[in-house]
Amino acid sequence: MDKAGLQDYSLAKTWIKNGKVPIDFKLSTQEIPHSEMTYFDPGKAEALFWQYKVEEGSQVNINAQMLSDTTSIYFLDVFRKTSNGYTQIYFSNDHRSLAYTVKEDGEHLLRVQPELLEGGMVVVNIDVSGSITFPISEMHSGQIASFWGDARAGGSRRHEGVDVFAKRGTPVLAVARGRVSKAGQNRLGGNVVWLNTGRYNYYYAHLDSQFVQAGQRVKLGDTLGTVGNTGNARTTSPHLHFGVYSRGRGAKNPLPFLQSLEKSIPIVASDSVLLKEQGVFLAKSGNLRASPNLSSKVISSYPNETLFDVLGKSGDWFRIKLPDHTIGYGHKSILNLSENNLGEIEVKSSDLVFDSWNRSVSLPSTYFVGNAEVLGYFNNMLHVRLKTGPEIWLLAR
Repeated sequence: MDKAGLQDYSLAKTWIKNGKVPIDFKLSTQEIPHSEMTYFDPGKAEALFWQYKVEEGSQVNINAQMLSDTTSIYFLDVFRKTSNGYTQIYFSNDHRSLAYTVKEDGEHLLRVQPELLEGGMVVVNIDVSGSITFPISEMHSGQIASFWGDARAGGSRRHEGVDVFAKRGTPVLAVARGRVSKAGQNRLGGNVVWLNTGRYNYYYAHLDSQFVQAGQRVKLGDTLGTVGNTGNARTTSPHLHFGVYSRGRGAKNPLPFLQSLEKSIPIVASDSVLLKEQGVFLAKSGNLRASPNLSSKVISSYPNETLFDVLGKSGDWFRIKLPDHTIGYGHKSILNLSENNLGEIEVKSSDLVFDSWNRSVSLPSTYFVGNAEVLGYFNNMLHVRLKTGPEIWLLAR
């Protein structure tokens, strides 16, 4: 941008401003996997943000698929939410995709922004999977029978792993390359193997047999032993107890490490003409939700004819932004995205006129008079478009 001499132009300054993490935006934390279609207006120098929860050990895969101008460069960056704001942790090298393994539980923020003067229709996918292979061949996380935190010994302790039931003698595999730090016995686990990969130690318990020795180097997929029911599992069916331990931080929930790939619902490029338009709520009390499903958290409820901007579309849900920058999802059944048709009013010179709903800047009313189309309402304010073109706010009548 500096070499092109654009840094002093208004649009370039807007591009830089819009790309900053929006501390004034009221971003909800949504569920992943997630897929959303959106449109970037090349003339607005826009950036969009998605915030989502992550668990240590999971693998996040992000992809931006260009539907219109496939030559545009898009910047994809991920930030970690901290007590002091947001810290950048990952960025895309190819400007199309980004994959990373989560190192600690928390909330991450994805920023997608096209290069200056570029844009178009884009589908953003955020998928999640485990970061290691499953320890038993041809099985998956859906076959885990006992989970992290389940009560043990009458509730005196908690399960620090997951259990997978399988036939006695079924091979158990190295989930990553590493060194066998221990192969022996203990009271609870019976025949056990510890696999050290540096950041994590993986624990295999209740084995019927062990095929490795302490100090041995193994590769991903090598057989470490077989499923059994030794130790305190003598009265149960053969199964593998699998645990994950982090150096200096103790036991971790193995499920995020092992989870099967969860892909977002495919986007159908229909109704794309509705993107980046304004709309209003239809229902007397319309719910804005954190994610595009009825089971997600309700952020707030808004009365009929409340105004919003459309940011994106995910299935039958639209991601919308309220005038106060609150962002969430509304179902198409409670939204009016066609011509608002809320009537007309006459703006008079005696009206108090403002450039935004919060009355931050008052405008000289003599320049904004005449017939106007009502676009919507927000917090006792009325948003209108004059027949001459300008959009203004005034007190609701």
